[in-house]
Amino acid sequence: MNSAQYFSKIGTGHCDTLRRPPSPYIDRKLRGLVEEANRTGDCIINVGNGYYRPLPGDEIDEAELNEYLASELSRARKILSKRLAMKKTFEEWRDNDLFTYHTRKAE
Repeated sequence: MNSAQYFSKIGTGHCDTLRRPPSPYIDRKLRGLVEEANRTGDCIINVGNGYYRPLPGDEIDEAELNEYLASELSRARKILSKRLAMKKTFEEWRDNDLFTYHTRKAE
């Protein structure tokens, strides 16, 4: 089964989940399709039990949607924080002519 076929099997409600495909390649493609769908008017989540479209009014679906959205917000904040730190560091290097040969070991 290819990623489009997997995508077409994504159900509605937490009782009708679609497990991630075993193939890493197909899984990556499926995640891309889900991301694109979510940016263009769909609402598909996966909080560990598989992909599905949450049902409005279902307590479990709404709780899992809120969990998913909180996770996405946290991820976005971490990315923005990293971006700001990198930009600030680069600007300091440029302003102070500090970058000649910079290496740093992971802590």
